[in-house]
Amino acid sequence: MSLKIIEDLKRSDIVKEIVSVSFDSVGSYFRLKVRVKLINNWLMDIWEHRTPELRRYSYHVFFDKRLIIRWDNAPHFKNISTFPHHKHVNKGVEESKEMNVESVLNEIKKMIRQSEIAC
Repeated sequence: MSLKIIEDLKRSDIVKEIVSVSFDSVGSYFRLKVRVKLINNWLMDIWEHRTPELRRYSYHVFFDKRLIIRWDNAPHFKNISTFPHHKHVNKGVEESKEMNVESVLNEIKKMIRQSEIAC
């Protein structure tokens, strides 16, 4: 799964550069950290930790230390109907489906298109 994440990033037309990768794996356990620069100069930090019983993730998109959006499944915000999956936006925390790198890249692509149209 961790190699698929890197391959998906390499194939994406919105990823300008893979800046850094940190990977640690033992058996069926792994931890992956990746930073990418997107075509509009936003940065995205990806963190995924997987065991046979658990998957934790965070996809944090930002520009100049300003949050654009972050999807994660940290087990807080228990009042959200999609718990533990949620997203952080400027307005606060919102519901979100479970995310993976493909769905995140698709959502970001839509956001980039919308910002280009607004300009």
